Parts: sequence; C-alpha cells; structure tokens
Amino acid sequence: MSDALEARVMELEIRLAHQEDLLQSLNQTMIEQQQRIDSLQLQMEGLRQRLAAVIENPLMDPNQEPPPPHY
Repeated sequence: MSDALEARVMELEIRLAHQEDLLQSLNQTMIEQQQRIDSLQLQMEGLRQRLAAVIENPLMDPNQEPPPPHY
C-alpha cells in the first residue's frame, strides 16, 4: 500500500472511531432524556389527578372564603 493510501485509510479509521464515540454519547444522552421525560410525565399525571380531586371536592366553599387581607 502506498504511503498516501495508508495515510488516507488511517484518517478514515480515526474519523470512524470518533463518529462511533459520538454516536454512543448521543445515544446515552437520548436514553437519559427519555427517562427524564417519562419521570416528568408521571409527575404531571399525578398533579392532574390531584388538581381534579381538589376541583371536585374543595376544602372550603369558595363563597365562604374570607377576603384577602388587602381588602
């Protein structure tokens, strides 16, 4: 193999190694982001359920609430 061809193959192998490393890093980032999204969706659903429960059964009749202190 000529020196130029060998250098070119070496450069391509280096680029491939960097791309494989980058791809692995991006895949890991996507996995972590999906886990965060899943966690946030669970939290959001819990908050929706709590809000629905409060709307259905408020602790106090809104008409009986005292006015705020600045009135």
